[in-house]
Amino acid sequence: MSKREKVPKEPRQRRVKTPESAFLNEWAKRQTKRYRLVQLLGIIFTVGLVAQAWSLANVFSDLVIDGAFSVSLLLIAFSALLIRALASFGRERLSAAASRSIRYTLRKKLLSHLTHLGPSRLKIDEDAALSTRVYEQVDALDDYFSRYKPQLFMVSLIPCVILLAVLPVSYIAFGVFMMTAPLVIIFMIFVGHKAAQANRRQFRVLAMLSNQFMDLSQGLAELKRLGRTGQAKQRLSDSASAYQRTTMGVLRLAFLSTATLELFASLSIAMIALYLGLGLLEQLPWDKGQAPVTLTQAFFLLLLAPEFYLPLRQLGNDYHAKQKAEAAATALLEIFNTPTQDAQTASKDDAIQSHLSIVKTQSTSLLTFQALSWQQAGRTRLAPISNHIREGERIWLSGESGVGKSSLLHLLLGFEKGYQGECFVYNEPFSILDIAQWRGRLAWLPQTPEWVNGSIRQNLLLGIQPPSGQEIQTALEKSQCADFIKALPAGLETKLTELGAGLSGGQMQRLSIARALLSNADVWLLDEPCSGLDEDTTNAVLETLNSVSKGKTLLVVSHDTHPISWADRHWNLTHGGLHEQSIQAIA
Repeated sequence: MSKREKVPKEPRQRRVKTPESAFLNEWAKRQTKRYRLVQLLGIIFTVGLVAQAWSLANVFSDLVIDGAFSVSLLLIAFSALLIRALASFGRERLSAAASRSIRYTLRKKLLSHLTHLGPSRLKIDEDAALSTRVYEQVDALDDYFSRYKPQLFMVSLIPCVILLAVLPVSYIAFGVFMMTAPLVIIFMIFVGHKAAQANRRQFRVLAMLSNQFMDLSQGLAELKRLGRTGQAKQRLSDSASAYQRTTMGVLRLAFLSTATLELFASLSIAMIALYLGLGLLEQLPWDKGQAPVTLTQAFFLLLLAPEFYLPLRQLGNDYHAKQKAEAAATALLEIFNTPTQDAQTASKDDAIQSHLSIVKTQSTSLLTFQALSWQQAGRTRLAPISNHIREGERIWLSGESGVGKSSLLHLLLGFEKGYQGECFVYNEPFSILDIAQWRGRLAWLPQTPEWVNGSIRQNLLLGIQPPSGQEIQTALEKSQCADFIKALPAGLETKLTELGAGLSGGQMQRLSIARALLSNADVWLLDEPCSGLDEDTTNAVLETLNSVSKGKTLLVVSHDTHPISWADRHWNLTHGGLHEQSIQAIA
């Protein structure tokens, strides 16, 4: 079940720069050059529009009055039409390129941020919902950057130019334009806010549906065993129906907005046509016997009237794209606003003062903990630890659930902050450490190894420099993977799913060990590497770890039920702190 998204309070009629609009504007500024070219083409388009209307008005009036027309004016009209078509084509191509570039860069930045968050990403939402944000909600920004953003300039340019062209011709037509245009804009904003709320509901339901689908696919075998597939199917069907209802709600608002804007525009054009028709017939109630405009001017006004409302109607159609983009931006900002633990977590000055305030031993310890603990929201996440780990030492860390064994590993991975006490790496405070360089030395083996859809080879080489074939074979032999991989039909090219379908728990753990060997990491962090394995498989995996980890620095989290007799030291973590025990006594 995805976490409910906190919907910010919608601004009313006054203009308030929300974080979402600031976020969208910031990304739009990255394509300033393209958008300026779009604006230049928009100016050319507008000039061509007025020139076309003027030349066609003269052609039509000459045909009615004289029965002939000027070929040069007709050529001007066709040339203006061609210029408008080329300018419109160029605007669309440039706008689409700007949107594509923004979304590509944004998606890369999102993935990078989620990578640096590591396990902390689950504080935001589950992986399925996060993938929906990265793909679906980033693509939801397309219409904003490719249509709405360029149209904002056109909606201010074209009506203003037309008003300037109409003012010397007819004050009445100018007044009609001025009175009706604000009605279109006001209704567009009103419907747009309703569309924004509907889009936020739609995104929330889509995230929930994604999470449920992932949960169902991962637990399908267990559901079949328990005979609960019917309930799971009904739950998924209910979520799909909810998504369908929210989608139809968004579409209803979009169609309502379009229909109403078309109605306002049609009525306004009809008012202009009625005024001009009665004027040419000299039947205006306040000016009988006289025509307020000539036939050429009437044609000119009639040709410009639809063009005056067209950008407003297009903006109204695109306004729901803005609201959809702001709804998506809310979810994306939640990701970016979740801080990562990088080298810049604490300022240099504060870190140096903290460094100088603690008397450190001049030992050669790789890791030194001084009263290291972690309190979060009034809850103890990690009991106090004071000890050290020398380079090449293998430490077995045991303890009851909830004392912070896994939390300690997450701290050492650099994914958490806000801890108390100090942690040193070669006497350098962890808070000023180059996290990227430190992670380059680490191999992380979680309770459940994570895989991607791809071959075994691709999973082994993910994120590391491609080794030679001999190095891969050596790592497989050391981790005792060579035999079962050789027995697979496609060998190293055998496809894996995210759950490692087709492999046993022990085989997946051995592949994780092989991956750690190929990374050439000298510091290994292992979180319950034998969790869920039977006793024989556990003993085999631990024996493999013993043979391949000699010379490495290991911190292995494991329960007392599986003693690690080959470890150099045994730490027992309790709520009262860390205690060192004899391995022989437990074994």
